[in-house]
Amino acid sequence: MLNKLKNYPISFSKIIFGYSIFIAFIFNSDLIEKLDKYFLSSPSHSSVFEIYFFFIIWSALVFFLSILLFILGGRYLLKPLVLILLLSATMISYYKQTYGIQVEQDIIESLLDAITEGNTGEIKDLLHIKLFTSIVLTAVIPFIPLWFIKIHYPSLIREYVLRLSWVAGMLIFLVVMIAINYKDTSLTIRDTRGINKEAIPHYAISSIFSIVKKSLKTKPQYVTLDNNPVILSPEQEIVGIIVVGETARADRMSLNGYNKKTNPLLEKQQIINYTEAYSCGTVTKISVPCMFFLGDYNSFSETKARYQQNLLNIVEKAGGDVLWLENNSSCKNVCENGTKRIDIITDAENTYDEVLVKITEDILLNNKTSADNSLNSIKKYIDISRSDNASSFVNFKNSKKKRSLIVLHTMGSHGPKYHKRFPKEFEKFKPSCKTNNPQECTQEELSNAFDNTILYTDFVVDSLIEILKKQNKQSFLIYASDHGESLGEYGLYLHGVPVSFAPKEQVHIPWVIWYSDKYKKNNKISFAKSEEKITHEFFPHTILKSLKIKSTTLKEEKSLIRLN
Repeated sequence: MLNKLKNYPISFSKIIFGYSIFIAFIFNSDLIEKLDKYFLSSPSHSSVFEIYFFFIIWSALVFFLSILLFILGGRYLLKPLVLILLLSATMISYYKQTYGIQVEQDIIESLLDAITEGNTGEIKDLLHIKLFTSIVLTAVIPFIPLWFIKIHYPSLIREYVLRLSWVAGMLIFLVVMIAINYKDTSLTIRDTRGINKEAIPHYAISSIFSIVKKSLKTKPQYVTLDNNPVILSPEQEIVGIIVVGETARADRMSLNGYNKKTNPLLEKQQIINYTEAYSCGTVTKISVPCMFFLGDYNSFSETKARYQQNLLNIVEKAGGDVLWLENNSSCKNVCENGTKRIDIITDAENTYDEVLVKITEDILLNNKTSADNSLNSIKKYIDISRSDNASSFVNFKNSKKKRSLIVLHTMGSHGPKYHKRFPKEFEKFKPSCKTNNPQECTQEELSNAFDNTILYTDFVVDSLIEILKKQNKQSFLIYASDHGESLGEYGLYLHGVPVSFAPKEQVHIPWVIWYSDKYKKNNKISFAKSEEKITHEFFPHTILKSLKIKSTTLKEEKSLIRLN
């Protein structure tokens, strides 16, 4: 029967409008529902205007896709482009319904990063049988008839005249419709600002255009913020460990009053726990560069962070030594300007963050072991055949510099496979969710799985503190998460809601600092109050201050410590 479709050619314009209408109507019920709620709460609008406004919105949804297909859907591209639109709309709708994720620029860029970095684990974590079922039902099956249809195209000149005419006609129609009642229409659009993000796949497509536009811009000149940072008290040896957490929530820390004992080890350490700490982003791609950014915090951008000196560069410029240990996706360009870096080997399932602890322990405590022998002892954790891994380890271990900074980028509580972030012996809270689809689990199971990741992070951070204690030098440790995580609150899961209106669960982060007895004995040190509200802006300045590095980039008032 499908083969018979080839005997009944259908004009390309009918195909375009048919599939545009299908996609617009099938995938945008949430947008219409939110508009309906708006009108129910705004009785000042007449029912006639409501119908008129809905007609404009539906027209815009259909016309956006139609214009896209008329412009880009050439004779050999129309079918593939329709399939891409169906697939993208299906996947966006699935992740929105499953996790409450709005697929916008930051999310798309994070996905592109995961692909270019070869981070298949992060991608696999988001795959589920329900996603493939959705793809079959709302993308593959609706596309099958089109595969067999013979599309009729007129002569080339007539075809492009028709394409331009349809595009111009749709744009004129929308302008005229809006102009009929411009005042009320413009006011309603302003009142419902942000609702455009609900449009599937329209908003994601516009975000892709923004990404393309951004990539075509001329790359800015690299900015040097300080040519002459200086190490103060150069005769003193100071070692710092920075733990960049992943997706941890402040309210799941028993240090902050959570009713489950998620921090049994850190509660026994002489730490300072900052209870009101907030992230500058809700995705790793933004938050991690921001944590090491030394420019104007309020005007932070990923591009600025990439093309100017950051904290690590200043430490190295001053004469300190830095090592980045990577067990997450990547350093997000923070360590790309010559910083020593070791990438952990991640197997098919997971490499737990304890690996970072073992490498740190070997570097700091096995002083009598030669770097080459040490390298052999940790080869099961890192690929020593990679010269950059091996040379970074050997050079840092052999370094005689008086300032050392080790940055551990952990997997922490990265979802949705929370059960893959901790060994079995840390599954204290049961029953715990063991799927990457949180909606399949009860709230108790999901919470337990996430809380187990916090329990494991407690062990990792505590182990690092114990290493520094054994080293018995002037040392410090700072732990802060890159952002938080939603666990079903308000129907949201994971993270990625724009920070300007993200829920507290995605921006309220755990943050602890620890200083060795020798550090406190050799320095008159005072700390910011633990209840003070802080952001990631305090992160790099606290580290600079702790390492006793004098720099024009240092903002004393943004350091959590004072040295008198």
